[in-house]
Amino acid sequence: MATTGAHATPRQDLDLGVRNFRAGDWQSAIRVINPLLYPRSQFASQDDVIEARLLLGAAQLEAGNKEAAIDEFTKVILLEPERELTRLMFSEGAIRVFERTKEDLKVRLEHEAEKKRLAEAAERLEAYRKTLRVYEARPFYLNFMPFGLAQFTQNRNGMGTVMAIGQGTTFLASVGIYAYLVGTYGFESSAVPLTEGPRVRRLQQIEIGTGIAFFGFYAWGVYDAIRNHKSRQQVQGDDSLIPPEILNPGKTKPPKTSSLRLAPMFTQDSVGIGIGWEN
Repeated sequence: MATTGAHATPRQDLDLGVRNFRAGDWQSAIRVINPLLYPRSQFASQDDVIEARLLLGAAQLEAGNKEAAIDEFTKVILLEPERELTRLMFSEGAIRVFERTKEDLKVRLEHEAEKKRLAEAAERLEAYRKTLRVYEARPFYLNFMPFGLAQFTQNRNGMGTVMAIGQGTTFLASVGIYAYLVGTYGFESSAVPLTEGPRVRRLQQIEIGTGIAFFGFYAWGVYDAIRNHKSRQQVQGDDSLIPPEILNPGKTKPPKTSSLRLAPMFTQDSVGIGIGWEN
């Protein structure tokens, strides 16, 4: 068994490791080469690093340490993906393990790259959603809708509920009393018996009063809607406004530049514009 000299250079020690390896003295080769790489590399040349790792990996494999061999082979492949082992130096078993390691590493790296790509795509999608602003055009005539509908279209649900209850209650009361009186006595006041005259007059007064109250509520609702009217207002957008290259990154190439995107949005009553910043 050859031994390393007291003042040998890393290259000279590596040459000694090569001789031990060629002689089939795996343990001696490991003892000589391992200190050249750990705890840190003693080589200035990457070619020497690759050669040392290949020899150390093959020696570990021949000595029965397959996991250590795969670890060294993996480090070599990461440094030089196209590296091949020759039968002049390495056994068939070492070549098979090296090639299998190369295939497994390729699959693993592709899987990790895909995971990274999907994670980046998810980040782009979330960032785009945060910047997406959708503005809906609001026609002026909507301010004249009764029963709180004008307020509901402005997303002011509290006031819309007040108007719906106030207008709805007074409208139903007035129309209900009118329908009752007409259905009971017809359109002629002479058809009302004298004994029922006071009650009918009270009902008519309530009918008129609730009718006036309805129009008061309605006028208030129109005034309130006009006072809070905006020609356009921001609404919640949806994924239909997101560019397909961001929403489905697996089907299209991701964008390479930043840009401002505008997308139309149509609803039953209005037309809106979606605005998003794509990066």
